[in-house]
Amino acid sequence: KFSEKDMAANICKFMRSVKHYKTRRTNNKKTQNGGRKEFGAFGIFSLIPQEMCFRVYAALPLVELGNLALTSRALRDSVLFYLHTKQGIVSIVPRLLDVPSRIEDELKGTDLAGKAIQYMTHFGELGILTKRVSCLLSTKERLREVGIILDKLKDTHMEICLQFGSDFAYSCYGEFLHVFVAGWEDDEKLRAYQAIKAGASCLDERMHKVLHTAPGSHPWFERYIRVFCREIFLDKASDRQEKLFWLTSILKPWPIVCKARLLYIIYGPVFNESGFINWDIMTTCPTFYGVEDAVLRELSEALEILDTEHSSKWNEDDLVSVIEELTAIPSDWCLENIAKMLKLCGDSISFAVLGSKAVNGRVHELSYLGYYTAQAAGHDDMVNGKGRKIESFMSLIKRLLATMPGYKNKISFATSLFNVWEENVLTLAEEMQIAGAGRDESPEEQEQALISTVHSLSRVAAFLLKDSIL
Repeated sequence: KFSEKDMAANICKFMRSVKHYKTRRTNNKKTQNGGRKEFGAFGIFSLIPQEMCFRVYAALPLVELGNLALTSRALRDSVLFYLHTKQGIVSIVPRLLDVPSRIEDELKGTDLAGKAIQYMTHFGELGILTKRVSCLLSTKERLREVGIILDKLKDTHMEICLQFGSDFAYSCYGEFLHVFVAGWEDDEKLRAYQAIKAGASCLDERMHKVLHTAPGSHPWFERYIRVFCREIFLDKASDRQEKLFWLTSILKPWPIVCKARLLYIIYGPVFNESGFINWDIMTTCPTFYGVEDAVLRELSEALEILDTEHSSKWNEDDLVSVIEELTAIPSDWCLENIAKMLKLCGDSISFAVLGSKAVNGRVHELSYLGYYTAQAAGHDDMVNGKGRKIESFMSLIKRLLATMPGYKNKISFATSLFNVWEENVLTLAEEMQIAGAGRDESPEEQEQALISTVHSLSRVAAFLLKDSIL
């Protein structure tokens, strides 16, 4: 038997154990549930005043600030409000790294290049930030936010223009825009284009003035249209499909004649010194083969991109009509330059343009253009040591003959083509015998042109005889 003393000791021991167990369990519960304060959607920023929050925002890189805005609606609203305030200018305006004065003279051009990279990077990151803080807003509201932010960059725009020129300034805005609209649907992009065109520039007004006066009457406006459209919309396109969208958006509201003029303004040749549009270069022919490829390459690429779009709003007939108008600006181009452009555009556009002339019975014009197209193809083959271009031309002639109704029309075209060839061979031979015949080429270049002409003629004749077309 236990004595009363022993029983009391056991009871006290048991009570101490139970009390100790309950205390430990209570402490664990407090640690799990009561030891941490819930901050809600605003997070730890709810513990500090708004002014301190804004200082934190100003210290963050723009991409990280955009990531922070994605964490909750409350933080997104706070970051958006911060960008609207005067404190937000710290993040919106580029902060360039200062170059120490002792090495400033040594850097010079390197320093300017570094600043240019910083400007471009900042505008791209600013586009990411704007995209993220406005992700829950409607398209109209998002574009309004863009306007608010760009309005705070007016002084920066002037500074960039003074240091690097207006071309680079618009290129920075183009970087911002394309980062901001990346992934948007076409109808949303179209609204962005219309908003920028109407609110941030005088583009429509200047286009109307340029397109309804003679080419070259307003060279500064023409240059502005070229720089604005290319640097903001076209040159920053990520692929051909996006470039096609922006190009068709620019051309769509205008009639065919104006479309052709705009294409020349945007992608045609310019003077190297001033950047003004060179309207007269295509009406003259400096060599036997027209202007250099580089002069027409961008314009040809633009036409090739448009050729990929076939719909009820833009079809092959429209493209042919645009090219017909284009090659008459400001007056008729020389045939060598038209042929050079068709060669650069590729077989699809060449067949569309030449086929239109064949169907409409313009045999005389088709023969001359066919001759100069063959000359351009043959010259490329002589330079590159291959025969692919002239073979492509002969396939084109075969397709043209197939579109002509009746055997007599085919014979008429083939005969006219050879007559043009004969005429030019004789002309080249005469020019080789007469000094100063109005060409800038040396006697060696004239001889090479004659050899190329005769060689192309023999290839085409052999092809026609082989296929028994004659």
